[in-house]
Amino acid sequence: MEKQRIAWLSIKDRTYLEGDALFAWKSREPGLAEKPEVVSAKRRIAELQSEIASEQNKLNALVAAGTPFAQYKTTVDGIESMIGGLLQRLRKQRLEGVLVKTYGHSNFAKLPRPLTDAARLNPVVVEVETFSFHPKLAKLRESQITGSVVDGAATDAGEALVRLRELVSNA
Repeated sequence: MEKQRIAWLSIKDRTYLEGDALFAWKSREPGLAEKPEVVSAKRRIAELQSEIASEQNKLNALVAAGTPFAQYKTTVDGIESMIGGLLQRLRKQRLEGVLVKTYGHSNFAKLPRPLTDAARLNPVVVEVETFSFHPKLAKLRESQITGSVVDGAATDAGEALVRLRELVSNA
């Protein structure tokens, strides 16, 4: 026991310990660390710290998920941004389809500018080019976003998706 105590006392840099660190170092003193009360108190503290960490993780997950309104706004915002990507891909597919059908390939570098411009004027391509959708939520500040604005954005996005589906099915 005395050798353990000497080893415990010989730990360097204990002079820099303060507060909880000093208290934790003192609680490791061999005569004190083996007392059943100290062991059970340390075990209970470890259990409570684990429980606190678990509850903090649950709270962080709830905060990250946000309120139902925040979830609804995030979903509508995602749909609005998705429409732009869908429209861009549809434009590219339509133009490439016309190029392949007309010239046998869709390599813009091999075709002179007047031929690619002619393909862009094809009614199938123009129909998609004239499709317009203006996202509402992206241009607003957080204070301007209300329930009715998000509802309007959701309605507009839904109508845009229906129109895009019609364009795809008409091709």
